[in-house]
Amino acid sequence: MNLVFLGPAGSGKTTLVWKFGEFLKGENYEIFRVNLDCAVKTLPYIPDFDIRNHFTLESIMHRYSLGPNGAMVKSIELIWRKREEIRNLCKKKEFALIDMPGQLELVIFQERKLSDIFKHDRSVAIFLMPADLIENERDYCFLRLLNLAVKFRIDMPCIYVISKADLIERKWKMRKVSDSLSEGIRNLLREIEDSQRLIYVSRNGRGFEELFSLVHEAFCTCGDLS
Repeated sequence: MNLVFLGPAGSGKTTLVWKFGEFLKGENYEIFRVNLDCAVKTLPYIPDFDIRNHFTLESIMHRYSLGPNGAMVKSIELIWRKREEIRNLCKKKEFALIDMPGQLELVIFQERKLSDIFKHDRSVAIFLMPADLIENERDYCFLRLLNLAVKFRIDMPCIYVISKADLIERKWKMRKVSDSLSEGIRNLLREIEDSQRLIYVSRNGRGFEELFSLVHEAFCTCGDLS
């Protein structure tokens, strides 16, 4: 099964690929970690497939005379050429954890989306909503809308979690916002969102068992994500 980690830049995708991978190994599952971020400098884990072994952001910028943003877009084309190799490697283990680039534009706006590499296989997208970006209900609604936009654009089950939960105080509670736009968005989310239960994950292992359960329920017709 492919676990495709998505979310805003700095949301903790790389850390979760590292730590959740260790959790799965502790449960005696074989894992395969994939890094598709050609711009990352260091990783806390050793990837089994690392796109940087084929090209980096700097090498793309130099070869094609592009700026950083143009080079990231170009990287999608270059990764796409290796899609069959990546897919076949991921199938060799029970779980493949895919560390995606932080730029969500590469998932939402490109004709060839990185998530398309995995959509024909047994795959689940995990969308991270970082706790340090959520101070009030408006922040939460914005991230949920972003999650829905991603879910709309990719062709695979998508679950969402609040990441960096260790940054939340024990009695943390979102401040309510009462303006009319926020109320309208809340009503919209209630109408169209699924009833998935909200879980909190952090690098210390919090929420990993619940996340593991959600991943399996995403493929179980008898499962209850609420």
